[in-house]
Amino acid sequence: MPRLNDASRAELLKARVAEYEAAGLGNHRNARFARSMIARAARGRGFSAAQRKWVMSIIEDDLPAPKNADLVARIDEALEVVGLSRRTKEVLSDFRVKAFNGWALSEKQASFMENLLAEANEIAKTGPWCPTPEEIEKIRLCIDLAKRYDESYFYSHGGLAKAVAKGRLFLAEGATGEMASKFGFDEWCMNHLFKQFKTPLSELANPKHPAGEMRWAPVREHFNVGPWNRGVKKHWHLSMVVDAPVVDDKGQVAYPMIVAGSFANVASKDVKKRQPK
Repeated sequence: MPRLNDASRAELLKARVAEYEAAGLGNHRNARFARSMIARAARGRGFSAAQRKWVMSIIEDDLPAPKNADLVARIDEALEVVGLSRRTKEVLSDFRVKAFNGWALSEKQASFMENLLAEANEIAKTGPWCPTPEEIEKIRLCIDLAKRYDESYFYSHGGLAKAVAKGRLFLAEGATGEMASKFGFDEWCMNHLFKQFKTPLSELANPKHPAGEMRWAPVREHFNVGPWNRGVKKHWHLSMVVDAPVVDDKGQVAYPMIVAGSFANVASKDVKKRQPK
């Protein structure tokens, strides 16, 4: 090969990196090093003697061969399965690097990897996981109920924040198994939502105040208290529940009622069986 300058070496590295990526070796140390050298050349910086030696070995030598070819092939097959969660693919990709390099796995790691491969085989046979229609309806309710929380609450409850965000995307894009896989909405997310909103979901399914029953509901009167403050006084009215409970715009369970001649969704906490004093 004729003598090259560093800019020419960087151009050859780009083609070589593409070959590494096509072979599933995008995270191989050679590929990572090559990308760093390409970026270095783009900044107008030269290579050291040791760096040039490594660069030329990447350009001239054959692609590395896997030390555990059978296991790499099994993992590659699992990674092609449609419906495998993003997190599972990331973990399997890490195991692929270990298998490619021939690194030994602990007993616990090997067991975990086999469970992930078995999960991939099951999904390949049965298709990607997707909630049932009944579960999808409960997920919709959970997303509406999540409106009760503000950003500061989600900031301190990261698991719930992720479940809600993924659930919104899953529902917005059609609520299919493919979308569940695409956005990482899995059984863990669904069960996290169901656990978080267990009490309001139960009330929505089994209303405390059935339609047609008479209950006490408040009408709030606002009045001024001094020049800067306002007070609130509740006037209780015997009112009829007219429909099954819903989730209001504040994420609370509410009952559709006729209160003082007007229709209103009254929050569950404000609906009373006995007239408050």
